[in-house]
This record gives sequence, structure tokens and C-alpha cells, in this order.
Amino acid sequence: MVRLPAAGTAGVQEAAIGQRRPSARRGGEAGEVAEGERGRRSRPGEREEVDDEVEPGGADGAEGEAEESREGLREPPPGTPPAIARVFRRLPLSVHDGPPVGGIGGSGIHVDKIWLGSRHGKQGCAGKADGFSIRGHDEVNVCFRVVHGRTGEDVDVIWEKDGDLAQRRRGVTIPPLHAYRTRAYLVLRNEYVGAWRVRVLSEDGVELASAAFNVVE
Repeated sequence: MVRLPAAGTAGVQEAAIGQRRPSARRGGEAGEVAEGERGRRSRPGEREEVDDEVEPGGADGAEGEAEESREGLREPPPGTPPAIARVFRRLPLSVHDGPPVGGIGGSGIHVDKIWLGSRHGKQGCAGKADGFSIRGHDEVNVCFRVVHGRTGEDVDVIWEKDGDLAQRRRGVTIPPLHAYRTRAYLVLRNEYVGAWRVRVLSEDGVELASAAFNVVE
């Protein structure tokens, strides 16, 4: 088992209009941050996005067809248990929401976007998405966007090297907002050369998203 002390998380909230935002909070491992009310100073390279909570209704013609198409985003993936599917369908639909990229947790929590980058900026993860270089002093960043009901809950970020568990980063807090974009990162060391996978799990153990990458010298 490889120990990865140089890993952490950082988050940026994407709140529904009219949703009261929590006060600024800092804590946990290095790199973890949850920004507070709109107007507070953000950390460098991070920005806040605002979601409309629900698509407007009553459209006709082409607009109605577009609305119907987006309503299909609340159709759960095959194999989703019926009780969880019902919870998922009841979630509000934001104009920014996409379909789940993985499974759906018991609360309806899911990830609709995950991406990798060798650096982190205003748009999230950027730079190379694979072949992260130790000699190049790359940092592996994984960004993901979580959608759920307005109840605070946690997700786990798991880093696996060559198919074996390397580190389980527990308790990345997702605040009671419609959507929340966050980031986990890994600072590379010489012994990290190999094939990796990062996984995001709900509190009840459902894999919400995953991404594979390679580390080279």
C-alpha cells in the first residue's frame, strides 16, 4: 500500500438562486476549502457559479422539445434501485445539470461531470489530462460536480495505484446546495509511477464517478 500524504481537496459552490449559502469554512486536510456567501473573496484560481434551480415550464414548439429533452436528464441509469430512482427523479433540474456519469446514491446524490488536469484555474482542472510527469512537477487534479438534495452529506475520494488501494480520503463535505463543484489533488512522488484510478463514492458506497490516468517519470 502506498501512502499519499500530499493529497487534498478544494471546493467551489454552485448554488441555486434563492438558496441561502453557508458561511465560509476552512478545515480538513491541506487544500480543502468551502467558500461562503457570494461576494466574499475567493481563493486564487477559484470562482463561484450560480445555477437556476428549475427549467422554466410552459414552452411550446422547439422550446418545448428542448425542455422535454432536458427532462430526460432525470431518467436514472439502468440498474438503479426503484426507491433511489424515485428520489433522483424528484431532484430539481438546473440549466447546468447533465446526466449522471456513474451511479446514484441513496439520497439522489450523483456526479454529472468529472475531469482531470495538471493544474487548476478559474474553469476548474486544466492542462494535460493524462501522462502526469514527476520530472515535470505535475500535480494530478480531479475536478467533479456533485448534484444532490439540499442536505449536507459527504463523499469519499479514493486513489488506486495499479489496481490496489493507495489512499482513501474520507469525508469531503458537500454542503446543502443544489450543486457543488470540488477538487481533489495528488502531488506526485517518484514511487507513484504507474496506472491510477480516482473514484468518488457516496456515503452508502455507490461509485458516483471515476477517472483513470497514468503517472510517468
